[in-house]
Amino acid sequence: MLDWLAPLLYALAALVLGILCLPIALSLQVERPGLSTAWKLRVQLAFFRGGFGLGLHMDPNGRSLIPVLLGCPLPFPSLALITRPEKEKKTQGKIIKENKAKDETSKGDLLGTIRLLLRPSLGLLASLRHIIGLKKISIQGSLGFADPAQTGSICGYLQSIKFIKNKILQIKINPDFNRPGAYGQLNLIAHFHLGLLLLLLGRFGLQVGCRFLATRFFGRKLALI
Repeated sequence: MLDWLAPLLYALAALVLGILCLPIALSLQVERPGLSTAWKLRVQLAFFRGGFGLGLHMDPNGRSLIPVLLGCPLPFPSLALITRPEKEKKTQGKIIKENKAKDETSKGDLLGTIRLLLRPSLGLLASLRHIIGLKKISIQGSLGFADPAQTGSICGYLQSIKFIKNKILQIKINPDFNRPGAYGQLNLIAHFHLGLLLLLLGRFGLQVGCRFLATRFFGRKLALI
């Protein structure tokens, strides 16, 4: 009766290993069609090199989660994310301010926490370049300032980047001498390895734990860096 259980577990294990080993595609898109419209944000995470995943859409109408298939967002099914009421946000803001006032009385504990986390955090940040690989940055749109001379000079600087041999960065900015403001589209595509990130986070946790034991039980004073 349970002959199907072992193949199912093997398939799930292979799926998890595939997610951890293969790079995950990260896509970010910021769009504003015109000056009279608001900015829109779309963030997509797709596994197996963009095969399938989830996307987060943010615009003035709200936020929603949608499925992603082969790098393209699907119109359905979508899950609307409910935002908290403004009164709840204000009440929470008051609580945060009260907690900040209490935290100011424990500066000694804060310094000890910084000594504990600073060196492992710097090592983790230095290792992030091995996790994230930038594939493409594309910027298209129009840019204008109140001063037409400033508009022309800044757009000229941006256009000069096109002559630099670079396969990742693509910029096409048109100057708008009539109206100040910015509109257009920014696309960013990157790959990152979730498995390596988990290993680095595990190393970070071990380093913090060893430093904590060294200070708590052996009385060792840690340096900031």
